[in-house]
Amino acid sequence: MYIFLTCHQWVLAHGYEPEAGQTIGKIFQDEGIEIATNVSIHSVCQEANRVVATISMGGSTREFQAEKLLVATGRRPNTDNITIEKAGVLLGEKGQIQVDEYLKTNVAHIFAAGDVIGSEVSSQMATPVGSQDGGIAAFNALSDKEPRAVNHRVIPRAIFTDPQIGIVGMTEKEAISTGHPCWCRTVPMSLVLRAGAIRDTKGIIKMVADAETDEVLEVTMVGNSAAEVVHEAAMGMRFRAKLHDFIDLIHVYPTMAEAFKIVAISRYKNPAKLSCCAE
Repeated sequence: MYIFLTCHQWVLAHGYEPEAGQTIGKIFQDEGIEIATNVSIHSVCQEANRVVATISMGGSTREFQAEKLLVATGRRPNTDNITIEKAGVLLGEKGQIQVDEYLKTNVAHIFAAGDVIGSEVSSQMATPVGSQDGGIAAFNALSDKEPRAVNHRVIPRAIFTDPQIGIVGMTEKEAISTGHPCWCRTVPMSLVLRAGAIRDTKGIIKMVADAETDEVLEVTMVGNSAAEVVHEAAMGMRFRAKLHDFIDLIHVYPTMAEAFKIVAISRYKNPAKLSCCAE
């Protein structure tokens, strides 16, 4: 028995599309994993060969027991022990080093990249982002050539649950808040023929697009190999692909990546009524 405790409404994928958390939560429950949300944890202690957690949930107190305890508390800028402020470098409210698009701080000869800059210039605290930005920061700090600006518009992400969650782009809520007239659709992975062939149809695929221009703004996929195939969506979004770009692209059949084509088709047709290769 596995148990998830969280103080957020959705146990997984907090901050991403709510459908992702709802879907993976339902899958976990179907597998016998108990999920407790909106809880307050009073105490955790070790008793012999078990861990005991006492929580408040729904106005009552409960006790959970387990062999192991895994604590995941999110991420924050890793600036606690570097005392960078002694060099005159400015920090933000969350402890992040403030930088411009060239990753330069307010001190002309000091550059910063990775977890220490938090969400500055729309960055995300992820290994590949830090790796790419580190190279740009080093180039700008040490080269006498034209400085390179970072571009964090398209950052694919993955949560390695089972099934995986692949995400790229802004959420539906974010798209609306930034002024996009939003078209969005969520379809079940059961419509993806490859998912049926491998007998793993758990999950969903959601696509968000600008309702006027049809430019794809986000894709969220919960399903087998989501972390692998989300790169197709990321590459498309990098070049501002529209719905018909995903529809017109010839996909290998049958593959999980066809999910992007199927959800894009749903803008115009009911994909559940189409033959395997129909458009």
